[in-house]
Amino acid sequence: MNQSFQFEKDFEVLSFQIDPQGKLRWSCLADMMQEVAWRHADSRDFGQNLFDSGYMWVMSRFEIHVNSLPSWGQKIIVKTAGRGIDKLFALRAFEVCNESGAILATAMSAWLLLDIQSKRPQRPDKVLPSELFAVVTDSGLTPVKVDLLTDAVDGTVFQVRHSDLDMNNHANNVSYIRWIEDFMLEQGLNFSSLLINYQAEASIGQKVYIRFFSDEKHYRIYGFSDVGTCVFSAILSPP
Repeated sequence: MNQSFQFEKDFEVLSFQIDPQGKLRWSCLADMMQEVAWRHADSRDFGQNLFDSGYMWVMSRFEIHVNSLPSWGQKIIVKTAGRGIDKLFALRAFEVCNESGAILATAMSAWLLLDIQSKRPQRPDKVLPSELFAVVTDSGLTPVKVDLLTDAVDGTVFQVRHSDLDMNNHANNVSYIRWIEDFMLEQGLNFSSLLINYQAEASIGQKVYIRFFSDEKHYRIYGFSDVGTCVFSAILSPP
């Protein structure tokens, strides 16, 4: 069943957002989605005002499916809407269309509301408007947990730079997607869907060690800190 969207914003794919094939990078697509999410939240008073009150939204899981990446100069519309509350997760959907209305990409995200000082999760229903985020009894919309495979092999190493940091002074979740994108391109591998679980913070100067596994259906990528903590886990599907 089609569901309506609550907020949208127009974008143009700019020259610094494209890959060598002239297509929008996955990391830039994720940036656009999160910009629209922030604008929507701010327009309904659960964005900047929550941050000022000592709370922050943290992406926990993000699942993106791409039908066709837009090209340099192409105009697109990024739409978003709340899709309910599943326990401590606030669910948010996205849809990306071209000017003709064709769907280029869809996504579902799960967010946690954290107390900035204690980092403890808070109940999202206490701050979210119920008409946008109703409590759901079916968690089928929630992106699934990515299990850790012990037979993944060592890949490459990334280091958190200042350009990776968000206003919470940790690596922005889009940086993790950029690392995955860079690793896959370096391996000569393409993908059409990405499901990532964010599991731990990464701070300035910290190294993230990539581990990789592939079978006939999926690629799995894990990022580990230099003390062995799993920072993220992801499953990707080939085109």
